[in-house]
Amino acid sequence: MHPLISKEMVEHIRLTGHALEDQPDRVEIMESLGLPYDRQAKNVVIMGCQNLRMMPAVIQAFARVLERGGMDYTFLSKEYCCGNYLYRPAIKARDEEAMIECRSFSKEFAGLNIRRMKELGGRRLILLCSPCYPIYKHAFPGEDIIFYPRALAEVIGDLEWPCEIDYYAGCYKLHRNFAEVPMELKSTNAVFQKIKGLTINRISAPSCCYKPDGLAHMIDHVRADYMVHICTGCYFQAVFNMPSERQVKILMLPEFIDMIQSG
Repeated sequence: MHPLISKEMVEHIRLTGHALEDQPDRVEIMESLGLPYDRQAKNVVIMGCQNLRMMPAVIQAFARVLERGGMDYTFLSKEYCCGNYLYRPAIKARDEEAMIECRSFSKEFAGLNIRRMKELGGRRLILLCSPCYPIYKHAFPGEDIIFYPRALAEVIGDLEWPCEIDYYAGCYKLHRNFAEVPMELKSTNAVFQKIKGLTINRISAPSCCYKPDGLAHMIDHVRADYMVHICTGCYFQAVFNMPSERQVKILMLPEFIDMIQSG
């Protein structure tokens, strides 16, 4: 194994599905939220290895929108991390040999989720976690794999929200290091097009929001009461760094749609 790759993390993912230690019981959380898992379904949703712990309300909102739209879907009781944390030392060192080996591990881990999908009769994977998207698409170009906004666009009808939102799509520069796969962003516009009266302040991303200048740019260009994200990383940067006096409600796209549908 390449010295830039954590052997311990590889084995931990193989054993538990998790890249990081001390993750909570997945099934316990899903049952407390009323989320379906391991049922026969055409669509299998991959949450991402930390999102159930860090943003359960977002996942619950996504499930409610899918339910209202009549989509046949399920979550998994055990989900394997795509291995994106393995890449970080290799990316920093710009070591292509290590990157190739990381991609091999990712194919192994993602393949376990795809195998489980097929055991459940699934035909398509829906990815809630943005870093997973280029990794899965690169490893399995022949599989039907989508970023979650497309699923939202499929299930929602015409909505109405006669107000302005700030929309920060993100830069996805880190994601391109995982694999040269463009993010699926057009489906988010398809969602917005179904919302009558919606005005969008589109905030550009000239630099990653995990860099000081990128974060400052994102925060400084907020002008509405609601800010919508599709990338989990950008969402948390906004949540943790938005000045409280701004009183901006920061939402992931599924929460925004669920809020409109719920009146």
